[in-house]
Amino acid sequence: MFYKYVMIVLKGSVPMSCGGTEQPAAFGEVASVGGLNPDVNKEMSAAISNILETRLSVPKNRFFLKFHDFKGSDFGWNGSTM
Repeated sequence: MFYKYVMIVLKGSVPMSCGGTEQPAAFGEVASVGGLNPDVNKEMSAAISNILETRLSVPKNRFFLKFHDFKGSDFGWNGSTM
């Protein structure tokens, strides 16, 4: 299940070397205001890596995700904090 305050940042066309080669590779960061845990991270990792592999030809073993779980007070939004 994906949560309301989850942001995924992907930047294309960035030169990248992974494992000593420049074959297709990716690095992503997931920032969430609450809701992340090992099970959710595993589910999101599987879903995102499937998308990258099928749509962008980035093999699953050449994709890394970094997860960040924040408190609502760590994010400003709508003139306040979450």
